[in-house]
Amino acid sequence: MKKLVMESAKKSKVVDVAIPKINNSKEVLIKNRYCGVCMSEHYNWSTAKEGMSFGHEPIGTVVEVGDEVKKVKVGDKVSGLYSGQTEYAVAKEENVFVIPEQLSDSDAILEPLACLVSAVSKVKIQVTGDRVAVVGCGYMGCGAIALLKTRGAYVVAVDIRKECLENAKHFGADEVYTPDELPAYYMDEPGKDIGFQSAGLGFKTVMEWGETNESLDLAIRMTRMCGQLAIGAYHTGGKRLVDVQQLNVKAIDCLSTHPREVDINRTACQNAINMLLDGSWKFKGVPTKVYPLSKFDQAQGELETKYGKYMKAMVDFEAPDDMEPYIIG
Repeated sequence: MKKLVMESAKKSKVVDVAIPKINNSKEVLIKNRYCGVCMSEHYNWSTAKEGMSFGHEPIGTVVEVGDEVKKVKVGDKVSGLYSGQTEYAVAKEENVFVIPEQLSDSDAILEPLACLVSAVSKVKIQVTGDRVAVVGCGYMGCGAIALLKTRGAYVVAVDIRKECLENAKHFGADEVYTPDELPAYYMDEPGKDIGFQSAGLGFKTVMEWGETNESLDLAIRMTRMCGQLAIGAYHTGGKRLVDVQQLNVKAIDCLSTHPREVDINRTACQNAINMLLDGSWKFKGVPTKVYPLSKFDQAQGELETKYGKYMKAMVDFEAPDDMEPYIIG
């Protein structure tokens, strides 16, 4: 079978290895068709050592099941929480979820969707119509915006790129701004002219998905006194320098929203399917660029220049090596 392994920084190769075998009666063997290319791996790809491998956003078809497996059967299209950048993968039954035919492959890669469901579930929205700011409107930021709308939030989106703000509007944002365009009352900065009694300024809740020092610092400045800063971005690739004084003086409730609770992740996978199916989560038809596995390095390299062209990338295990990447959605 095909497996992606790194030779060095920014240089991968596809090798042939043995197809893995099911080890117990509650495991499933899956033939992966696609795997999402995640920005959270971009830094590690750019600094990779020989032998490293990437991929955690798979979708494929069940080809074998253990004797005690009840949840899925051979032939089911599935996605979930298991290894991605290999043509075949063994997964625990509890980490695999059937994808209904009504959902396209590109819309139903569950791992990032589960991350979004978990993250947005942790956000404080006290009253329907509360304003929530989202800083960073890439794939994850826009997915969060669409989910926040299901919870009745009024969403203000911020990004340095106009193209991302157009996507934010498409997925439900009520207002969109570049940082330079933000109204002054959307910032709460104690110690400046406004003093400390500024309950009407800033936001009670801010989600940060920008993945940069600047986006994180802006999110802190936008969070009001005793508000919640929900950090969604992984922030790989080095330390961040932010205004800790403001974070502390405003007594901000700072929460990393990345899911590390396995049971919540599994519940989030199924809930994501349900909400996409019933239309309550309007996050389908995301522009996605498809690459052959042999062009994984190109897919990673182009993540930094994708804005305004597509929002998500994935590799196709069945595509010929010389296939030209194309955009769907």
